[in-house]
Amino acid sequence: MKRFSIFLPAFLALALVTPSALAQKVDVRGVSRGTFQGWSDVLIMESKDAAAKAVLAPNLGGRILSYGLHNENILWTNPNAAGQLYKPGDAPFDPGGFVCAIGPEVASLPDHPLTLLGEYSWSTKKKAFIALKGPEDKAIGVEMEKEIAYDPATGELGFVHRIKNILDRDLASCFWHRIACQPGGFAFFPVNKKSRFTPGWAIRQTENGKITYDGTKPESAAVQVLNGVLVARTGGSATKIGADSDAQWLAYAHGRTLFIIHFPYYSGAVYSEAGNSVAVAWDETKTELQPMGAEARLRPRKSYEFPMKWSLVELPAEVTTHEQARALADKVPSSPFL
Repeated sequence: MKRFSIFLPAFLALALVTPSALAQKVDVRGVSRGTFQGWSDVLIMESKDAAAKAVLAPNLGGRILSYGLHNENILWTNPNAAGQLYKPGDAPFDPGGFVCAIGPEVASLPDHPLTLLGEYSWSTKKKAFIALKGPEDKAIGVEMEKEIAYDPATGELGFVHRIKNILDRDLASCFWHRIACQPGGFAFFPVNKKSRFTPGWAIRQTENGKITYDGTKPESAAVQVLNGVLVARTGGSATKIGADSDAQWLAYAHGRTLFIIHFPYYSGAVYSEAGNSVAVAWDETKTELQPMGAEARLRPRKSYEFPMKWSLVELPAEVTTHEQARALADKVPSSPFL
């Protein structure tokens, strides 16, 4: 699997996590400690030159709790979980924000709260850069590492997630990125011209407790495909859609903020979430953006990694129609992973 070491400008090249790099300190510009909605000892990535700020919780699965412009938050956090931390043996809970889970969802894998909610050790050896290392999670046989870079000029975030097989046997796994956002916005992405799905997308269904996707005649009043771009108005009854998009980006317009996520797509790879490379789920409380990683088969102690890039754009006016959201698609930059 390709190793990604640079995915933002060259000065934000990422370094590997090493055991000696895990001292708990902040000694570089662009990263400070603080509190957020009852969670203490979070890490704040910000710059006087950028409107975007990120808040990271190492002691909550290394998740991003906040990312937004002008102290607003495009991400959704669970008000009922504010300040709550996980201890081994506790019942899992959903704090919201962005967390990298292990998938696919259709496989109904065991719960893995240590990866999702456990305490990650961390270090910051470079300007506006954080490296994290999670606990060994024997429930699913992996250990996760994360590298997060913040561009102080633009506020963009770059990620590399890495999972290592800690079992003594081969392991098949994939990344399931779950980015919980404020509800009611418009999610959109290009459909694949050579899609395996008849209309270019599919809708999640549950039959006899088994998750399936209807890619033949999916129906949702919230979804329109406009000139090759799928646009979904989120909010309302629980819905999840997926697609085998090869465009390498997914965007979300909420209020006057446009949130853009870039990630690689591997043609010919196995996407074990029913062939979906991207999914969007929503209900009345939140919208979840889900870039999917291709399936990797790992030998014992071997690793697999996946990069992403986030950016925010301030819009002149709120997006209120499918057509307005579609127009924004023409302004999304091409993927840095092409």
